[in-house]
Amino acid sequence: MNEYKVVVKNGRDVLLSEVMQAEDERDVLGNLLIKSELFNQAFTDIRITEK
Repeated sequence: MNEYKVVVKNGRDVLLSEVMQAEDERDVLGNLLIKSELFNQAFTDIRITEK
């Protein structure tokens, strides 16, 4: 498992900023889409960086 810092923004507003453990970036993205807090919100940017 690797650690990734994830930041989801809508314009300048940060909707989510957290550190996640996952196998790779695809696993991180899958976990993000499963989170109910992102289902009903518009977002413009997802940044995933390995820690």
